Amino acid sequence: MSLIVFFKIFAVCLLGAMSPGPSMVVVINNAIFKGRFHGILTSLGHGIGIGMYALFAVLGVALIIKTNLFVFNVIKSLSIIFLIYLGVKSIIDKNKLDFDKKDLSGGFTSFLQGVSISLLNPKIFIWFVAIYSQFMSLENGKAFNLTLILTAGIVDTIWYVILTLLVTSNIALEFFKNKNVILKKFVGSVFIIIGALLLVELLI
Repeated sequence: MSLIVFFKIFAVCLLGAMSPGPSMVVVINNAIFKGRFHGILTSLGHGIGIGMYALFAVLGVALIIKTNLFVFNVIKSLSIIFLIYLGVKSIIDKNKLDFDKKDLSGGFTSFLQGVSISLLNPKIFIWFVAIYSQFMSLENGKAFNLTLILTAGIVDTIWYVILTLLVTSNIALEFFKNKNVILKKFVGSVFIIIGALLLVELLI
């Protein structure tokens, strides 16, 4: 693999990770409302999910699922349910946030949320089928395919960890302290709106 090809793969992965969507909202939500530790675990889970999608793409599984309308719609439906659940939960949660408290419990749940939103996000699925597939070839060696898988997962994880560090910085948390109730309802509303938009796409 040439350096130019690697940088092309790296750039595509980074742009895909930085693209706003449900995944970004979930990571930011966990980082702000649960703490930096949970944000990092969500980022790690999301990166592993992306790595799994890259593996599916390499094996050709992603394209097979894309051509199976029933399976694709099931994935979309699960994504809608998951997003609306997170939204309603965030809106009705009346617990007052303590930004100074370091809560390390429930880390596995945050990790699973990262994995779930990456695997159930139809936007990511379509991205792998439409864009990442340009790097797929029967002539690819094992080392090349392994690079495709690892680069996707590692770049994604690093991006979301950086995002977590930014939204949990002292300056950001000071801002969120005075607006945590409004922010929770806003984030919850964003989850529901994204879920509703996906539902409209599914029904049209």
